[in-house]
Amino acid sequence: MAEEKQQKGFLKKFGKWAPIVGGAWIVLNIVLPLALLRIPAVQKVFVALGDRLPFDIPGIG
Repeated sequence: MAEEKQQKGFLKKFGKWAPIVGGAWIVLNIVLPLALLRIPAVQKVFVALGDRLPFDIPGIG
């Protein structure tokens, strides 16, 4: 019974922040990098960096 009460308190305490933190994590780790990769200047930088590598990575250039 005490465990159930403690778990309910934990969810009640952090329940309103969970969607905000989860949404921020998704934006920072998925949406933002994909959006940056669509910018031509960022693509040029990655192509230039790929050309400077002293070894060959399959699938790149």
